[in-house]
Amino acid sequence: MSKKVISTLIMLIALSVMVNIYENGNMLSVLNAQSAPTFQLPKGAKVVLGTYNGNEIVWDIGNNDNNGSYVLMSSKPITKMTTYDSSVPVTTTIQSGADRERYCLKTLDNKGASVLNYCPIAPVENEISTITLNPQETAVLNKSPFLPSVVDIHDGGNLGLSVNDRAYTNGNISYLLKGYVGTPLYGSYGDHYMHAVQNSLDIPLYTIAVKSYDLNVFFDPIERITNYNISFWYTSVPNVVELDIRPYSLLNKNSVTFAADTSYTDGNWHNYSMDTSNFNGVNELNPNKLRVRSSLTASLQDIKNKSKTKSISKVIKNGSVNLYVNANTGTNTKMSVILYDDTGTQIQYYKLGSNTLSGTNDYTVDLTGIPVGKYQVAVINEEYDASSQLAVESSPISDLMPLEIVELHKLTYTKTPQSGASAGNDYEFSKNVNAGQAVGKVTANPTGVTPLTYTLEANGDNSYLNFEVDGLDANGASSNTPLNVKIKSGAPDLVNGWLKAGTYKFCITTVDANGDPVDTSGNPTEKVCTSFTVEKTNPTIAFNDPAQTKKSIAAAATAWNETATATPSTGTKITYSITGGDVSLISI
Repeated sequence: MSKKVISTLIMLIALSVMVNIYENGNMLSVLNAQSAPTFQLPKGAKVVLGTYNGNEIVWDIGNNDNNGSYVLMSSKPITKMTTYDSSVPVTTTIQSGADRERYCLKTLDNKGASVLNYCPIAPVENEISTITLNPQETAVLNKSPFLPSVVDIHDGGNLGLSVNDRAYTNGNISYLLKGYVGTPLYGSYGDHYMHAVQNSLDIPLYTIAVKSYDLNVFFDPIERITNYNISFWYTSVPNVVELDIRPYSLLNKNSVTFAADTSYTDGNWHNYSMDTSNFNGVNELNPNKLRVRSSLTASLQDIKNKSKTKSISKVIKNGSVNLYVNANTGTNTKMSVILYDDTGTQIQYYKLGSNTLSGTNDYTVDLTGIPVGKYQVAVINEEYDASSQLAVESSPISDLMPLEIVELHKLTYTKTPQSGASAGNDYEFSKNVNAGQAVGKVTANPTGVTPLTYTLEANGDNSYLNFEVDGLDANGASSNTPLNVKIKSGAPDLVNGWLKAGTYKFCITTVDANGDPVDTSGNPTEKVCTSFTVEKTNPTIAFNDPAQTKKSIAAAATAWNETATATPSTGTKITYSITGGDVSLISI
């Protein structure tokens, strides 16, 4: 084997190792994530789906877990209708089975007047069929809009609804049902079937039960399902009664990936909630826009600091992060952000994001306004259509990654002169300003995102060069607080190991582990400054031989020398003078 081949193999092996290291690093990021919980709409929330006569329809969710379906009921009746059609033959003979849908039934009331009990409901069902659905809405419905039957909605019925789930709470509104009920054995209407209607809760209860001809059972009055004539024939022309039409539909739960209030479209953070207080309130207040499953994708890969230099799990309040997401694009898609609570179970905040980019890209997310706390972050790739509140396509909600928002660190500086200075002095030459001694301490409270990186800076002159923050690592950082500020060994203003007298100034700046906070030029903005004075020292004077400081007149006739030593004697200028006594006889 040639050397060239050997070298090539070595390079390939090295490249393979590097690739494996990179992939394992990515695997660590993935393992750090957790799956988002399955999104579920609450009962009583409102959603927008389909249009009728050009208007978008708002629906109440009457049951949010019916064999894999959400049961939808129009929040308001879409129209009023009568089932009477003059082209349909009228019979006075009670019909059964399919024949009921071929004739209008006319009977006599207890006063002998003709009553139009029932007519085929085909016109109503035809009207409901005019509701228009877009392709994604059609794809996610388990059942298209329909007229609900007595079999569907009675207590214990197919759709799992109670009377409070399906009856309007107010407005005195009774809506038409598909089916027949009567009041057998009571009065002249016994054995006569009539239209079934669902009364609202503010209509007083009947004191007797009604019988369902579909179920062959009696309803307790609490059901509020009653029988209803559609007209009285006091003349040859029927006095036709119109009933409210409330369509139902079944929405596939597994197809709904997310929903949010239709007002959450301004790109700001919204405190996520889903209003259920207007359930069956005959209104369309606070509806939600559905996001339904499609081929769109969004995979949250990493969270990095704003400079994109490191992966993070903490950030300061009102800061920003970069989310690394792998996604595909669709029609006007946006990369939106969802914040869950720390357990990853409840959505706390939602923000419509910026335009989705194809492949792996970073998206800057401004967290201004989000309170301090622990969160789980997810993204969703969703279509955006400002012109409509109808359902749009989206990706599933991505896996979650942890992110804690903390208060920005704040610095304080406290003077801490060491003992030894003369009374009234904080710092004094030769007394408490030796190299290595502390002159103060810097405290971070709150501590923010640690470790903090400390820098000593000028405060008007170069005297800051005499000091250093103690306890920092090789990068000038520490997670501890407080930290001492001490005099450097070899500081430029040391004299014999002491700081000379004078005024000293310095500032301390810090950035957190993410490099925050800095101004637009990249300069740290969290700063504390101080100044202090090292006082001159009053020296003491002592004669080397105090016994020679006094001489007799006879002894003083011979000249002699005395030596006086000042303490301190180095690093300072000392001026000597003679006072008192026979000063004329003595010279220095």
